[in-house]
Amino acid sequence: MDPLDDRRGSRVLATETDPVKMGAILEHHLQVPGGPPFEVVRCQPLFTRGGESRSLFQYDVTLRDADGREWQEAVSAVAYGGERTRKAWARLKLAQLVEARTEPSIQRAAYVADRDLLLQVFPFDHKLLALEPLMEGSLAELRDPIIARFGPGEWRLDEWQSEAIRYRVDLRASVKLTVSATESRSGRTWDRRFFAKIYADSDQVERAWAVQQDLTSALREANEPFGLAPLAAYLPNHRVLVQDEVPALSLRHVIRRADPEEAPNAVRRAARTIAALHRLPVIAPDHRTELARTDPIRLRRVAETLRNSHPDLASAVAEIEAQILADLDTAGDMPSVPVHGDLKPIHLLLEEERVVLLDLDKFAAGDPMLDVANMLVLLRRERDVGAALARVFEVEYFAHVPASWQQRLAPHYAWSLLRDAATFAMGLGKNPTAAHAKRPAKWDQTVSFLVDEARAILVSRA
Repeated sequence: MDPLDDRRGSRVLATETDPVKMGAILEHHLQVPGGPPFEVVRCQPLFTRGGESRSLFQYDVTLRDADGREWQEAVSAVAYGGERTRKAWARLKLAQLVEARTEPSIQRAAYVADRDLLLQVFPFDHKLLALEPLMEGSLAELRDPIIARFGPGEWRLDEWQSEAIRYRVDLRASVKLTVSATESRSGRTWDRRFFAKIYADSDQVERAWAVQQDLTSALREANEPFGLAPLAAYLPNHRVLVQDEVPALSLRHVIRRADPEEAPNAVRRAARTIAALHRLPVIAPDHRTELARTDPIRLRRVAETLRNSHPDLASAVAEIEAQILADLDTAGDMPSVPVHGDLKPIHLLLEEERVVLLDLDKFAAGDPMLDVANMLVLLRRERDVGAALARVFEVEYFAHVPASWQQRLAPHYAWSLLRDAATFAMGLGKNPTAAHAKRPAKWDQTVSFLVDEARAILVSRA
C-alpha cells in the first residue's frame, strides 16, 4: 500500500495521480474477458478533485491493440466514502449497465476492489446515464422535440453528430449536437445545432428549467435588450436540458479579433447587459454554496495556499486579506439581486440587437459585485488591451446601477485577484503529480503580479 493511502480523509491518493500505476490498473481492469488484448501506452491525469466523501479523477488514455493500432479513451475514476462505491457498482451490475463495448473492445465500467475505485470509460457515467445515448443519438425521447425545432413539414432525421464540449465526471456534461434532417415533400435538407446539458440529479435539471422559464418571462415583460438561448427540449426523467444554438460571436471572440473600436463597444454592451440583469425584477433562487465567496474561511484558504506556495509573498497576502475583510465590514451588506454566478466573456453572445446570456447554472440571488469582479479579472487577462477594457466595463456598468454598490467592488475585486493567483500557485490543476518546484517560471511571475494588483486595487480605492 502506498504511504499516502492512509490519508483517506483528505483523499490524497498517490496511486490515482500516478500515470504509471494508474495505467497498469486500467490495463488490467478494462480488458474484456476473452476479448482482444490491449496495452495502455499512456495515461495522463487531467482532473483531480479530492474530498472526504468523494474523490474524482479523469485521465486521457492511449491504448494499443495486438496489431499496433492506437486509439484514445477518456477514462474516469470515482471513489466515495464508506461502502458507497461498492454499492454503486453492485447497482450497475444488477441493472445490467456495465456490458463491455464491442468496438473497440473495452469494458464500459469496472470496480477496483483494493482501491475502492469505480472506473468508467466515456461516455458512460453512472451519474449521467443519458450521456451515452445522447452522444450516440439513441436517446429516443429527444428525437421528437429536436425534429419539431425544424418547423412545419414532414422532417426525417438523417444524421446525428455529437461533440462533448465539457465533461466533469459524476457532476455534469455539455454536448454540442449537429442534426441533419430532410423535409420529405420538398426534399429540402437542413442542419441545426443544439447544446445539451446532462445533470447529475433531478434538482439540478429542475432548477435549470425553472431559471429558464422565470428569466424568459421576466425579460419579456421588462423588454430588456438581452435574452437567453431558446429552450429546445426538457427531459426531466433523463435530467437533460437542450437549447438551440445562438449563431453569434462571444464577447471573448470579439475582443480577440483585435478591432480597436469594436472591442470597447462590445464590452460596453456587455456591461449594460449585466447591469440590467442585476436590476431585473425576478425572484432568483436562494444563494448557492458556490456563490458564498464572502465567507472569511474561503478567503483564509486562498491566503494559505499563497503563503504555502510563495512564502516570500506571505506578508503582502496577510495584509491584503485583512484589508479585504475590513473593507467588506465597512461597506456593509446590500440586498441580494439576480446574479449570473459564473460570468465570463465566453458566456455573453453578441447579436446585432441584443446580448444572449449562456450557462446560468449558478444563477442565484447574491452580491452583484461577485459578477463584476469576476468579469474584470477575466478581462484583465486579455493581452495588451485587458486593463483598458476592464476600465471600460467598470465605468459603463456603474453608470446604470446605484452608486452605493461601488464601495463593495474593491474588496471583491482584490479577493478575485487573490483567488486567481492561488489558481496559478497550484499549477492550474492541470498536472496533479507535478511538484511545485517544477512550475513554469511565468506562473510564479503571474502570481506575484496578481498579488501586487490586488494590493493596488485596495490602496487606489481606499
